[in-house]
Amino acid sequence: MPFGRESQAIAGVASFHDLSCFMLYGTVLISKHPSNAFTARPLNEQTNMTGNAPPTTAQIANDARGAIRRALPKGWDLTWERRAGSGPTPTSAVMTVSAPDREKATFVVKVMRSPNAQTLVPAVDQMGRLAEIAEGKALPLIVAGYLGPRSKEVLIERDISYADATGNLRLSTPRPGLFLNTVGATKDPWPEDRPLRSLRGRGAGRAIRALVDFQPPYGVRDLASRAGISPATLSRTIDLLENDALLTRDDRGGVANLDWAGTIRRWSRDYELRRSNSVTGYLEPRGLSTVIDKLRGFNRRYAVTTSLAAQSFAPVAPSRSAVFYVEDSLEAADKLGLRPSEVGANAYLVEPYDPVVFERTMLRDGLVTASPSQVAADLLTGPGREPSEGEEFLDWMKSNQDAWRT
Repeated sequence: MPFGRESQAIAGVASFHDLSCFMLYGTVLISKHPSNAFTARPLNEQTNMTGNAPPTTAQIANDARGAIRRALPKGWDLTWERRAGSGPTPTSAVMTVSAPDREKATFVVKVMRSPNAQTLVPAVDQMGRLAEIAEGKALPLIVAGYLGPRSKEVLIERDISYADATGNLRLSTPRPGLFLNTVGATKDPWPEDRPLRSLRGRGAGRAIRALVDFQPPYGVRDLASRAGISPATLSRTIDLLENDALLTRDDRGGVANLDWAGTIRRWSRDYELRRSNSVTGYLEPRGLSTVIDKLRGFNRRYAVTTSLAAQSFAPVAPSRSAVFYVEDSLEAADKLGLRPSEVGANAYLVEPYDPVVFERTMLRDGLVTASPSQVAADLLTGPGREPSEGEEFLDWMKSNQDAWRT
């Protein structure tokens, strides 16, 4: 297993938001040359992972240092000075990278063995004090055994560089201009024994919908009753979101605050409209407008989702098809006079993962639409432009919470 499947180094970038501005260091601007990429090594050679035991902090630090050194463009250098890990904001090392023209950037390094997003937040909030250890202005660098997607999001949002023992690496400094980005493992090689590791399944879906649709604070038993799930199922979902730093609890264990947009995004990593539900394409020869007219008079339970639903709330790109949940797609297609079609479909009938898609629906422009939380998740997991439309729809939801949260 290679240490990193992809390696990219951009040296001398004057502005990371405008890659048209470069300051040359030698002849290397963008490098994928083997000399600047991670060297493929068996995983157990990198971290001595015999028996799937997690690496020690010393092994993690050694792997990170070696990985960064190999990812640096030609002519760059790295020094690494260990520091004692004591005090209120302990640091593990100070790292210095030097460009060919001898300009330097200093990083204060904090090694964390098995962090999650929840434990990372206070750690990165301390990084400003850690930087005072180094002379001049230092930059923070988190080094860990494994950093999951949400943990990396937390660090990127705060502009914190990171490296883990599986090959995930993101290191940037404006002066000297340097940006390194490599992709390692997408799953934890050393998972903890946790009750819930994903948000797949009916119970998790109902829990997420309730957490997002209802405004906190609320207790676990009360919300579980409103969601139609067991308190244990809701508690496991809350635990996962708490570990991902997406909610905080009150003194009694209830939910005090929730990052509902982040929660929808987190759900969309495990839930997907076309994978989690049964979707069948149909054709109405007279076009989408005819499908919409028929739905307005449809006397069966349904809920429109994705672009057609979103455009009834906010200005998004016009929909080219109707995607809607029904209890029985064959019966609904027959009632609506739709023809099965694998090519050129303009109506997609979805038999849902759970009846929760029919809960907290709204009537918009004569159409029954799914709850905005469901619409957003379906857009974020859709093809083409739909994920970007999902982000635009989340912006509308943030500005209009009174219109959809209770």
